[in-house]
Amino acid sequence: MGPRKRGARKRKRSQDALVEEDSQNTERKADEEEGDGRRKKKKYIGAHVGIQGGVWKAVESCLQMGGTSFALFLGSQRSWKRPALDPSAAEKFRVQCSSHGFDPAHIVPHGSYLMNCGSPKEDVFAKSQELLVDELGRCHMLGLRLYNFHPGSSLGTITTEQCVEKIAGAINHAHQQIPDVVTVLENMSGQGSTVGGKFSELRGIIDRVRDQSRVGVCLDTCHAFSAGYDLAAEGGVKAMLDQFDQEVGRHYLKAVHLNDSKGQLGCHLDRHEDVGKGNIGISAFRDIVNEPRLDNIPLILETPGRPGFEYAEQIELLHSLCEEK
Repeated sequence: MGPRKRGARKRKRSQDALVEEDSQNTERKADEEEGDGRRKKKKYIGAHVGIQGGVWKAVESCLQMGGTSFALFLGSQRSWKRPALDPSAAEKFRVQCSSHGFDPAHIVPHGSYLMNCGSPKEDVFAKSQELLVDELGRCHMLGLRLYNFHPGSSLGTITTEQCVEKIAGAINHAHQQIPDVVTVLENMSGQGSTVGGKFSELRGIIDRVRDQSRVGVCLDTCHAFSAGYDLAAEGGVKAMLDQFDQEVGRHYLKAVHLNDSKGQLGCHLDRHEDVGKGNIGISAFRDIVNEPRLDNIPLILETPGRPGFEYAEQIELLHSLCEEK
């Protein structure tokens, strides 16, 4: 009798495990079907996710919040020197992306905040240029095609023109070292001596990049509003994109950061707010998710989040604003 009871308990555990696995598979299939439906709408909405526990965890985090695109850091934000990327971790990331249907064009790694490729301080510039090469190398290992970073700052000791030259020089140097990856410049809020608050400054950098097939722009809505582009006005999103088309070129637009703004129009403060909770307002985000020029590119949240209105809820809200075509 004793052995049969042990066997029965073992069978019971096996059955429980099968039920749990089946439940997990059903949930995963439902999540993926929902993701497929959202992809068909041509809007790839996601958020900046963490890599704690392994870079491949970013994929899991994105799926859990219902995202169809995502951003991530490629290493510590506190150090210039990071351990080399483990090839097995990179392979696991690539497999996860492939198995869950994530196109590399919808994944946008974000550059380290330590970097200042326009710095007049030669030691900082040298370290920034070296870090840019390292980060593009990590993208290449991960099978990713885009790399987004803040252009840089003159620190008020060199001209904007000189800063632009240094940024473009760092990009050209990195392109020589690492193939394929597109360097994506982010527009800035115009705070202090940062470069990139004006579309003309972004165009100035692009003009100096030798291989312009490997450079693009990520538009941050909070930064644009803080820099003076009035997205909150009726037709403001269209007007901003029209101006971008004229001054930079539509084909350079590779991604958008979806952030409301704590600051007022033209305040030059980089203060992100949750979607619809700031001075840009929900109407602008409705226009964004229904703007055909923003189809098929990653739309990434970098909002602070609040209880009951974290990334998952904000992604759901944004999808609810999409009008059927």
